[in-house]
Amino acid sequence: MPENARRAAARRRIEERRAAEDAARAQRRRRTVVGGVAAAVLLAVAVVVVVVVQTQRTATSATAAVPANTADGGDVVVVGPADAPVTVDLYFDYQCPNCKAFEDADGTTLEQLVAAGTVQVHHHGMAFLDTDANDRYSTRALNAAAAVVDAAGPDAFQRFSDLLYAHQPPEGGSGLTDEQLIGYAAQAGASGAAVERAIRDLTYADWVAHVTDQASRDGVTGTPTVLVDGQRLSDLSPGGLTAAVQAAQHG
Repeated sequence: MPENARRAAARRRIEERRAAEDAARAQRRRRTVVGGVAAAVLLAVAVVVVVVVQTQRTATSATAAVPANTADGGDVVVVGPADAPVTVDLYFDYQCPNCKAFEDADGTTLEQLVAAGTVQVHHHGMAFLDTDANDRYSTRALNAAAAVVDAAGPDAFQRFSDLLYAHQPPEGGSGLTDEQLIGYAAQAGASGAAVERAIRDLTYADWVAHVTDQASRDGVTGTPTVLVDGQRLSDLSPGGLTAAVQAAQHG
């Protein structure tokens, strides 16, 4: 099947699934996922984007493609040493402006903690900020990240994530194109026909739906959500993160 046809088929599959979910939600007079807070985030404070937790779960095919080099049954991308004494769980959406603010403020701190062998970071992707205007950018970005980790591993995934936050499109804008995602994937160390095909064809779209649903099952109601050894971090500043890691390490 030509690439354009495969891509169109993948997009139709997503639209059909979303239409079915919309109909079910309308019957229950509930909305599954909504955007939240638009706020400036300073270095000392990061404001989460609020998400309404799903009550109507999305069924994922048992044959859905799962990216290699993931953990916890394929749901998590792990960065950092296996023997790190502290685990940091990070729930994020690549379109979320407050996730970018957290990365801008705390990314270097997390990198240093990982390099020191103190922290292992578990990345939990979500896609709830899809719109027609941004061409389902949240889904496309996380699908592309799955293609990167599948092809080149967690370190490339981290580099790709850094690039996506550095070039994050405005919320409500058109989103990055597939060509841009392919270019950033190559910069991160994942290139070639298989990667390009996975990005264009939304190979991991069902996986994206699954991990987004799993995040709500985990009790996540906003992004960014950060857990330090299972305890939710309320002070998302670098100092707050460092203090929580030190407390977990010595407590």
